[in-house]
Amino acid sequence: MTKITSYPAEPSDVKHFISAENMKNDHHLHTVLTFENHLNIATLKKAVQLSAQKLPLLLCYFKETSNGASWQESVFSNDDLVFLVETTTPEEEVNQALIKKISTENGPQIRLTVIRTKTSDQLVIILNHMLADGAGFKQYLYLLSDLYSKLLENPEYQVKLSPGSRGLKQVFDQFSRKQKQEILTKQKNQPPVQNPKIQLQGDANNPKIIWTKTSKQQFVSLISYAKKHDATVNDVFFTAMALTIHQVTGQTAMSIDCPVDLRKYLPKNRTPGITNLTANITCQIAATDSLTSFEETLKIVKKSLQPQKNSLAALRIYYLLEIIFQKKPYAIAKKASEKLYSIPKTSFTNIGIIDEDKLVFKNSYLQDCFICGSLKYAPFFQVAATTFRGELTLSTNLHGTSHDHIWQADFLQKMIQQFPRI
Repeated sequence: MTKITSYPAEPSDVKHFISAENMKNDHHLHTVLTFENHLNIATLKKAVQLSAQKLPLLLCYFKETSNGASWQESVFSNDDLVFLVETTTPEEEVNQALIKKISTENGPQIRLTVIRTKTSDQLVIILNHMLADGAGFKQYLYLLSDLYSKLLENPEYQVKLSPGSRGLKQVFDQFSRKQKQEILTKQKNQPPVQNPKIQLQGDANNPKIIWTKTSKQQFVSLISYAKKHDATVNDVFFTAMALTIHQVTGQTAMSIDCPVDLRKYLPKNRTPGITNLTANITCQIAATDSLTSFEETLKIVKKSLQPQKNSLAALRIYYLLEIIFQKKPYAIAKKASEKLYSIPKTSFTNIGIIDEDKLVFKNSYLQDCFICGSLKYAPFFQVAATTFRGELTLSTNLHGTSHDHIWQADFLQKMIQQFPRI
């Protein structure tokens, strides 16, 4: 009898699962890769199957009982993972492929759709956010392209891949006992969350992903401005976001969630498994702050974010959850997670640079690529950013009305108009 492998669920897995249960988002990550020619579908299917050695949860289903949660191994064919759509209307098909849902409880946890015209392909990939954050998703894409290239060169190519650690424990293991005590006792000294009143009606049956691009020159100008003002590109993004919210709502007081990558705490020679290693800090702007110019608003954003970036306080909730899930019954730990983990309804996530040197599909030139986050449910609202070959893509995702989607597209354009130019 074949033994079915089971993998324990991490507290971060449960956290994302709760977000979907509470209709905050669909906990899916999305990407679109645009090629100037056709991919080899048979090779792509082999690459996906091989990639499951590194991330076996791709071929699992999520199982929750009163005693705990786990990922149970299952059997899926290539046709359950990779789909081909031949069309003369690629934009429409890409939009449809992007809003497909993954069944966490049934699996698989990934879906690839090749949208094919007579001359070119677009590859839409949806990954369960429970498996990875933005950085983990990029790590998976680099792996997939590498396996595809090697299999195209040698169809018999085989490799033994190690999954690596998925747990946040690998981060906390880097801290001393004194630092861990500091994490537990250090409280965030921040005012209460202020959620700006964004006019989104929401429609659970009408999901849509909206994206737009800036010119390379605009992004170069943005980087130059950040350097000139001793700021990060992320600081500049948050400044543009804050000014746009202020413009469209008339409100000054606001809290914007900012995810931070915890991989920075790992040793430089340590490559974690494909997973979630993200915490959250909050950009806080008070009602008394003066958002009169980009430069003044940037100072306010820096003042809020800078002390938090290297503070251990951001880790407190995650360390508490690690302890609670380890020591308490699952039902109690899950309720604690729901209570402890709470972020502002408005967020900005900078998924960062997609490395063109690591994302190479042999014999297929990749023209464009961007990654966007999960499809939110109103009143939750997020803007995401990725950069590929120096070109910035901003995206926003929502289960919303047609009016909501028009509002979102307009928001992205207004945000770009806020960007400083040098």
